[in-house]
Formats: sequence, C-alpha cells, structure tokens
Amino acid sequence: MMSKTTTLLSAFMATLCLPALGQDNPNSSVSRSLQLDAVTVTANKVEQKLSQTGKVVTVLSDSVLQRYATQSVSELLSRQAGLQIVGANGPLGTNPDIYLRGASAGNTLILLDGLPIYDPSGSANTFDLNLLTVGECDRIEILRGAQSTTYGSDAVAGVINIFTKRGTGTAGQKPLGATASLNYGTYNTFRGTVGVSGQTSKLSYNVQYTRLSSAGFSAATDTTGTRNFDNDGYRQNAFLGNLTLQLTQKLSLKLRGLTTAYQSDVDAGAFADEKDFTFRNQFKQLATGLEYRHQRGQLVINYGLSDTRRTYRNDSTAIESGAFENYSYQEYGGVAHYAEVYHTLKVNTWGELLTGADYRFSNTDQSYLSISEYGPYQSPPIGADTARIGQLGVYATGIVTPYKGLSIELGGRYNRNSLYGSVFTYSFNPSYLLADQIKLFANLSSGFRAPTLYQLFSPYGNKALKPERSHTVEAGVQLFTKSRNAWLRVVYFDRQIQDVLYFESLNVDPYGRYINFDRQHDHGWELEAQGQFDRLLLTANLTLLDGAITTQVAGRDTMYNNLFRRPKAQFNASAGYQITPRVLVNATVRSIGSRTDRFFGGSATRNVTLAGYTTVDLYAEGKLTSQLRVYADVRNLFNEKYFDIYGYNTRGRNAMVGLRFTW
Repeated sequence: MMSKTTTLLSAFMATLCLPALGQDNPNSSVSRSLQLDAVTVTANKVEQKLSQTGKVVTVLSDSVLQRYATQSVSELLSRQAGLQIVGANGPLGTNPDIYLRGASAGNTLILLDGLPIYDPSGSANTFDLNLLTVGECDRIEILRGAQSTTYGSDAVAGVINIFTKRGTGTAGQKPLGATASLNYGTYNTFRGTVGVSGQTSKLSYNVQYTRLSSAGFSAATDTTGTRNFDNDGYRQNAFLGNLTLQLTQKLSLKLRGLTTAYQSDVDAGAFADEKDFTFRNQFKQLATGLEYRHQRGQLVINYGLSDTRRTYRNDSTAIESGAFENYSYQEYGGVAHYAEVYHTLKVNTWGELLTGADYRFSNTDQSYLSISEYGPYQSPPIGADTARIGQLGVYATGIVTPYKGLSIELGGRYNRNSLYGSVFTYSFNPSYLLADQIKLFANLSSGFRAPTLYQLFSPYGNKALKPERSHTVEAGVQLFTKSRNAWLRVVYFDRQIQDVLYFESLNVDPYGRYINFDRQHDHGWELEAQGQFDRLLLTANLTLLDGAITTQVAGRDTMYNNLFRRPKAQFNASAGYQITPRVLVNATVRSIGSRTDRFFGGSATRNVTLAGYTTVDLYAEGKLTSQLRVYADVRNLFNEKYFDIYGYNTRGRNAMVGLRFTW
C-alpha cells in the first residue's frame, strides 16, 4: 500500500513541478477560462467567485461537459478529487454508489437545479445518476465537506449540484436555436440528443430529447470464458423542458419538467449470469420557482414534486443452474415533495445574511413476490399511507467581510423530523486571502443523515433508529498566480460520525435489521492543481484516505476498516493541448489503489482484495465550422483488466465518435 501511495504522490508532485506552473501569463487569451474565476451558487446560495469563498468547490462548466460528452455523469464525476463512484465503469445500468471523501452511500446529497433529488424507496435514499446523461447537464458544482446547515439531511460528506440546460442567447437576439448531437461506439452504444432553445427579453426556454442505448456486455464475470454469458443491454429515453419568464424587471418565474426512464438487463450476482432478468427505473419531476431580486439581495421560493418507480422482473424462461427462484417481481415506488423559501440580504459593504426554511415530505410503496420450487413467497407490502415522513428545517448563515481579504461565515440549522425528533447543525468557515495570491481557510461543521423509509418501515426496518450525526474539521491553503493562470489547493479533512446506520445480520427471520452503530472516523488529504499556459491545460488531483468504524464487541471497543470498495489512494491527471484554434487533443490518466470488497458466496462471507489499476484515455475534437464539431475518444487505451466490484466486469478498451451541431 505504501509503495502505491508513494507512486501516486510522486506522480502528482511531478505534475505540479512542471516549469510552466510557476509562470505568470497575463497576456494569455485563455487563462480566464480557469476554474478559479468561475462562479458558484452552491457554496452559500449566492453568487460567489471560487477565489472568494472559503468552501472547497469544483465547478465543471459547459465546456468541460461538452469535452466529455461521450461519457456518463458517473464517469465524469469519478475523475474529481475525493470522489469514487463504484459502478461507473461497468455496463450501462450498473448502480452507481457515490463515495465522497470515504463516506458511505447516502451521505452525499444530489441537487438538481438546487433542489434535492433522491429515491424515497431505496435503502439509502440515493438518486440513480444513470437517470441523467451529460446531454441534460449545463454545469455541475461539487461542494465538499458537511453542508447540512444550508441543505439539510444527507449533506454529510458534501453536495453535488447538477444544473440542467436552459435557454441560451443574448436577450432579444436569439429567439430560436437548435442543437443536435450523435455519438456511436463500442458495445453498439448510441447516444442522440436534439433540442430547441431561445431567449427574448421576457422569455427563455429549452426543450430537448435524449436517446441512449447499448448492447452492453455481461455484468457478471465468466471465470472460464465458456459459460456463454449474455450481454446486458440498456435502453433510455429522457425529456427535459426548462422555461424562465421575466414577469417584471425584478420578478421571474421558473418552470422545469423532467421525465427519464431506462431499462437494463441484470445478472444473478457475482460470477452468475441471468438470461431474462430486467430492471426498469423511471424518474419524473416537476419544479417551479419564483425569484425576486431587489437592490440588496433576493427572495427565492421553490417547489418540486418527484415520482420514482423501480421494477425488477425475473421471468426465468431460462432458469439458471442453481438459481433460487423460478419467477420474481419486485416493485418500489416513492413520491417526494420539497418546498423552500430563502432570502439573501447584503448588509452594507461588509456582510451578507442568508435566512431560509425548507420542508421535505416523502412516502413509499413496495411489494415483492417470488416463486421457487418451495412455492410462492410474498413479503409484507409497504404502503404509502404508513411509510411516510416529513422534515422541517429553518436556518440562518451570516457572512462577514470586515476588511479586504477576510471572510467569516457562521450558520446554524434546526431540523424537526416527524418520527425521531430534532437535530441542530452548525457551520463556522473563516478564510483569508493574503496578497491576492494565498487563500487560507478552515471549516468546522456538523451534518446529519435521517434514516430512510426503507430502514424504518421495511421488514428489516427499525422505527427506533436515530439519525447519523457528524462533525467535520477541514483546513487548507490555495495558491495561485497573479494572472490566475494556475493554482494549487491542499486540503486536510477529518470527519467523525456517531450513531452510524448499519444493517446487522441475524439468525432469525427476517434475517437481519437496521441498527445504529457506534462511531465512524474518516480522514485524509486532497491535493488539486490546474494550470493553463497558452495552448496547454494541465489538471491533476490526488486523494489520500483512511477510515475505520469503532463498535462495542464483548464489552470493549473494536475497530475495523470501513472503506469497502474505496481506495486509500487515487490519482487523476489530464493534459489538453490546443493544436490549432480548431483542433484539441487531451490525454487523461486515472490510477486507483487497492481496495477491500466483501464477497457473499454460498453461506459464507469473506473479504477479498481488489488490485489497483491505472487507465489511460485519449480524446480529440475538431471544429469543422462554427456550427459543427466532431470528436472521438478511446478509453482504457491499454485494455486494463480490473474489478470495481468483485465478480463484475468493467469496460475494456472502448471508443466513441460523435458530432455536435449548433444553430
């Protein structure tokens, strides 16, 4: 492990120590595109330049998303500092588990245009990133660290805010525009998007449709290569509509509708094929909001209603050898309401105040039927009239800037849950910009994660569960050149979680239940750098991570590793070169350290070690005209064989070609 970490650290330092990194280039025409001068709204729900906030934020702009248009959202996110998304490199439809800074699934909050989205029927409440393609995304903001004071439950490790495509163009000059993109590649993978958008002095809109399909490959690994495992295909359709109406000079109305669904083939498990097991996932959301801007701030009111439906069907016209069941049908549904109102107020020239309240309500209905050689079995259904929960939160955050360079943020939230009671969280975030080139910052914050409906009301549920509560300490420094053409950020984080939600196996029906564990401790380092020098763009990030769970066994504390499927070291680097104003080439390296996984084989469970791996990707694009762009990429260039999940395949060498038309 030490040699792997040392190698990754050496590679990161080599990237940083390139002679160009120390250069200032005020005449560069492209230096302004650096992330450092990007604007974030996720950090505090107000617009701030990244160089001016004390939060750890990464912004993936539209230009970055277009460069990775052939990839999934999960693949794109997995290349960012602190993020490991297990399943991103499997066949399309593989469930993506999001691990941010080592936190377990369910501890990272996903937002869509600022509104929380999740699956109320899931065991961890997590939103399935497969439901979104890069084609629906305008930009993505990744906010790391505990953010429950601003965003409530689940924002223990951080927040990923995905902004959807909206109307484009200069007001009054582009009332109608059109875009279309086509991608095709390995595994007969096809992605096509077509849309129309426009903007006038009173109205902006965007409407688009995306189709994604793939013949895929077997998710399960065939250890002999002779068992004729079938390919697991994938079909998806997504419709997105966005509209913004300027009612008055200060008041605007926003509407968004999204419906997306996919169907994929599923295997029986690790190393086990299945010929006719299918999975369908559907997500629908309708959201609306009012925004009133005044001279000293803004008032925002938002509401979102979403419906998630998942079904698993195993027809078993071809029953696999050793299969437990001949037929099964599972259905999981959930409805979520979210409403919020918040206000930002500038206090003279030295401060800003954010106040707000939000309410979440969700319910779920679930059923399961299976037929085996022993006859039919139907688990007790879960009804939406009983499996329901509400959460109300009120919060306030003050940002004080008493003199140039110094910023102090202090906030608190009171959250009331209809089942388990109340939780209070806090946030303290001072930062100081020294000589306009050195930013020092620290974060002391707490977070919480409410038990899910499944953990509370399922046959394995426990209504006595308490929420997870976390305390996070974060400190770092960011250095950048005067011209903003290069920067380096180093962050240390330490997170303690108590009352950890955990599934405990029992030897009684129904075989287990959810409980609260004692303590979980994760800590590590994040190093990020970026530099743009004329035609060359360099980026790199390195994450070093460690973690353990402490629990009482036989009356004494026992510690063990909790980072299953999560590497203690991971490294990403890319180099892009603009050969001509119309031709760009880019190379990306991703290196993942060894991990531990659990294998459930027969009646025994054992830990296995997943070997580390390194992959190399190449990308090129050319602008044929101002309206037409062509691009191609090759991923896993050297056809590296590896496991992200023991017993399940990952993509070998694969390629995509595409074109994008804008009118």
